[in-house]
Amino acid sequence: MKKLFILSIFCLLTTMVFGQANTANFQYYKVKPGHRGAFNEALKNHTTKFRKAGTATEWAIFNLVGGSHHGEVMSLYNIGTSWAKRDELGATPTNTEAADDFYLKVSPHIESVTGGEIISYQADYSNSNPSERSAKIRSSILTLKYAPATEFWDVIKRLPKAWDKAGIKIATYQTSGAARLIFSRRFPNGWKEMDEPSKLKASYEEIYGKGSYDRDIAIMRNYIVENESVYMTLQPDLSSK
Repeated sequence: MKKLFILSIFCLLTTMVFGQANTANFQYYKVKPGHRGAFNEALKNHTTKFRKAGTATEWAIFNLVGGSHHGEVMSLYNIGTSWAKRDELGATPTNTEAADDFYLKVSPHIESVTGGEIISYQADYSNSNPSERSAKIRSSILTLKYAPATEFWDVIKRLPKAWDKAGIKIATYQTSGAARLIFSRRFPNGWKEMDEPSKLKASYEEIYGKGSYDRDIAIMRNYIVENESVYMTLQPDLSSK
């Protein structure tokens, strides 16, 4: 099974509720060759009719570049759901009309579907909350050794202050499947922000002292099995409105 990664994304359209967890689900769609135009049109019609923005059925649709799901489409759903609210999801009646519409009109253009994990926002390891929106996101997905020692989490908890000083915004998530940590960086001014030289190392060492950046990055690497990056672009025409 392919590695499942996100999002962070999920970081675009969720709304934080103080004192409650903030979660979402996701799926990846691999579109059949030559069907992208028809897939887009069918999905646009489906979300317009059945997935209204601001409702429990809302979807956010992204195009992906890089990583295990390069070239695929990602759908986020159950956006901003607390764990308490998830107790109610199983009791919610299935919208058979919506399910039939997707099966009959959208799925003929799909080669395969993967996904289904839950991501959960981690406020202690973030300097941006899910209500801060961006149409462009780079998610760094760290697959971790099980289970990282306290020294690893101590470093992760130091990062948000350095991100603040470096002028970057990152929301951090954990996944429900394999042990993964996701750093989702927002680019409110577009990908051109990546042309700017990184200030992270200098900012980190201004706060924690000379040599602290290399020392702490080395600690992190001891607990990371794999690091994967994916570039996510929101597709407003295909997402809930």
